[in-house]
Amino acid sequence: MQGRNILVAAVAAVAVMLVPASAAHATLSVTATGDDGQPAALTVGAPLALRMMDQKVIARVDKAEGYRWTMTVLDPSGVAATYGTPSCYRTEVIPEDSDIVIFRGNGTYRVVIGFSTDTTDTTCAKITRQVEYQFSVNSSVALAQPAGPALTRQPNSFSTITQLLGFSGNPGAGTYEIRYAKGGVLAADGSISGPVGNGYVDSATGQVQLIGLREPGSYLVVARAKNGDYYSPWSAPVTLTLLAPFDMTGISTLDRKGPSYKLRGTLGEPSAGGRVTISIAKGKTGKRFRVLGKPKVNSKGQWTLRFTVRKYGWYRMRYSYKGSATVAKGTIYATARIRKVFG
Repeated sequence: MQGRNILVAAVAAVAVMLVPASAAHATLSVTATGDDGQPAALTVGAPLALRMMDQKVIARVDKAEGYRWTMTVLDPSGVAATYGTPSCYRTEVIPEDSDIVIFRGNGTYRVVIGFSTDTTDTTCAKITRQVEYQFSVNSSVALAQPAGPALTRQPNSFSTITQLLGFSGNPGAGTYEIRYAKGGVLAADGSISGPVGNGYVDSATGQVQLIGLREPGSYLVVARAKNGDYYSPWSAPVTLTLLAPFDMTGISTLDRKGPSYKLRGTLGEPSAGGRVTISIAKGKTGKRFRVLGKPKVNSKGQWTLRFTVRKYGWYRMRYSYKGSATVAKGTIYATARIRKVFG
C-alpha cells in the first residue's frame, strides 16, 4: 500500500508542511498538457483551466528541494490517477518524472510533489514538505444547429442523402459518440431516452455524418467525447428536420378520351397530405398557365382530377405543392400532347 497512498501515509509519521504559492522554490516546475498538445506550466495556487482529455504531467526538481522526492496525481475524487505506483527518487540522481494521467471525467486534478530530507528514507515514507499544483479539465463538444429543413433524398431518387452537421470536438478525445432519434426525448443527463441511431465524425472533414435517415420527421441529435472509460458531458441537443422531396412516382390516365380527361398522380411520399395545384399552358414552353384544379392527396399519397381541354396540341403541365410537415414545397413541370386521347 505504500504506492498510491505514499503521501497520505507520510502524514501519520511526520508533520507535513504544504507550501503556499509565495514559498514555492523556483527550482521546482510542473507542467500539464495544454489544449495545443504542448506542456503548459502549472502555478501553485492558480489552477489551470484546460479542455485536454489526454493528459501528461511532468515535474522537474533540484537537489536543493530535498534529498528524495515523489509525485502523485489525484483525480477529482481524490483517487490516484496514474498507472503503477509513485516512485521515490533521489533529487540529484533523477530530477524529472512524468506520468500519464488517467482521465476520469471533468473536474480538478491535483499534482502533489512530496520531499523528504531523510537520507535513509528510500520509500518516501517520511515526507516533510508537499507542494500542490492543480489543473481542471472541462471537456465538451458542440453540434452546429442546421440552417433549416433538409431533404431525405433528391427528387426521383431512391438513395437517401447523408446528413451532415458541423461539429466542434475536444482535444485529446479518443473517440466520439453521436446519437440521434426521430422524435427523440432528452434524458436528465443530456442523452436521448429510448432507442437511438449512431452517427460518426468524418475524420477527413470534421463533420458529423448521419446515414440512412429515410423517414421524414424531426430528429434529436447529441454527441460527447470519450477518453478511456470516461466521457465529456453530452452536447447541447440540436434538432434536424427532414422532409421528403415533392415528386411523383407516376401519373396515369383513368379517362384518356376527351375533351374531358381524368388523371391520377401518386406522390413519392404517401404521408404528404394537402392538395396539389394542377395548371396547364398552351405549347411545350407555355408560360400562361390556368388552374385546372386542386385535388386533395389521400392517405395513399394519391390525387385524382377530371378536367376539360377542347383544343388539341402540345401543352405544358405544372404540378405545384405548398409543402407539409413531411414533404417539401415544390413544383414539377411536364409536357403532354392532347388529341382525341390524353398523352
